[in-house]
Amino acid sequence: MAVVSTHGRAETTPSGPRPSRRLGLRLLAVAVVLLLVVAAAVVWYLRRPDPALSGPVLDRPPVTTRVGVFRGTEPAEVRSFATWLGRDVDYVVDFSTRETWSDIADPEYMIEAWAKTPYRPVYSLAMLPEATDDTMERGAAGEYDQYFTQLATNLVEGGQEDAILRLGWEFNLEGSRWATDDPDVFIAYWRHVVTAMRAVPGQEFEFDWNPNNGKNTYDAVDYYPGNDVVDYIGIDAYDNAWGLFTYPYPDDCDAGCRAGRQENAWNRAIYGGHRGLHFWSQYAARKGKPMSLPEWGLWDREDDHGGGDDPDYLRRMHEFIADPENRVAYQAYFEVDGHDGPHRLMTTYPQAGQVFRELFGASAG
Repeated sequence: MAVVSTHGRAETTPSGPRPSRRLGLRLLAVAVVLLLVVAAAVVWYLRRPDPALSGPVLDRPPVTTRVGVFRGTEPAEVRSFATWLGRDVDYVVDFSTRETWSDIADPEYMIEAWAKTPYRPVYSLAMLPEATDDTMERGAAGEYDQYFTQLATNLVEGGQEDAILRLGWEFNLEGSRWATDDPDVFIAYWRHVVTAMRAVPGQEFEFDWNPNNGKNTYDAVDYYPGNDVVDYIGIDAYDNAWGLFTYPYPDDCDAGCRAGRQENAWNRAIYGGHRGLHFWSQYAARKGKPMSLPEWGLWDREDDHGGGDDPDYLRRMHEFIADPENRVAYQAYFEVDGHDGPHRLMTTYPQAGQVFRELFGASAG
């Protein structure tokens, strides 16, 4: 205790903190400890080994990156793109109609369109028609094998026995017609299709297991059907993101602000993040498979979660594609403007298009 004088009177006061202050300090100490524990848990979670990346890196033969494009079922449009780019295109991505099983099994118009062209086709192959009540479970039981046998026969007879098939592309999106919460069903169906198509004489098909990039409803790694039925691990990676300080841009976002958000989108979602391109490169390495990028591109989305005119995204994608460690076998720019927002370099993003030509055109050499 301490003695003090107050207007001539002696009074005593506590020499230490008052009881209420001591309680406050204790609560503060407890809060600090809890925050440190939470922070340590977050760091451990972010740095913990991902089970999907366990095991050795398997041997993978080196691959040569080739240029592809999607311009619809229009060879003339592909030739126009090649002229604009200043170099030949190697691959064409296409999608057949898929209202019925007949559309899937016999896309005659599409086979004929590409039959006499120098491009290797990359066909996006539906696992179910849109206009039926067929199910993934029935496919897993082998009920639809006949349609894929017919498709394989038609492709061989049409001179496209070496087609790459993006079977059930972007299956990890909730809105996909062939999305399922049962990985075993997807895997069994995939294996049925590959077995049926490989049984057709003369075929040399390659199958591209093709998730959508980033965090999605279903974790794609649970749906890997096995090395014996997969030739490429393909990732669709557009310039879009939903994370904090990525997209959309604020109304008052200047050039520096836009550049920062574009960089954040790349580091936290497109390349980085739980299931970004960096993860998929490591995953493909452990499976001993080359990567592909069957769909990628700029995107000015209607919901504003795209980067829009973002030349730095093109530069970052080029760096990823050119890095031999990523073993990107082929890539195809999505050169269309659709209902979901524009991607076209030739018309919508002319300045970014010039950057693309410098990176991927003849002068890139």
